[in-house]
Amino acid sequence: MVTPAPLGKQRSRDANDDPYLACALAAEADAIVSRDQDLLALGKPFGIEILAPRALLTRLARTL
Repeated sequence: MVTPAPLGKQRSRDANDDPYLACALAAEADAIVSRDQDLLALGKPFGIEILAPRALLTRLARTL
């Protein structure tokens, strides 16, 4: 469990997505996996990569 980090202003086009970003930031996550287009459009906010599930699976397959 983490306490969401303050983001300041709204970061995503959809304000409902900001809590996911705030929790990932607080947890020092490397990535968020999501199909949400508003999150994916952010690219790599705060150094947290946002990947579609297929992109994650492709990356994992390369490591095998």
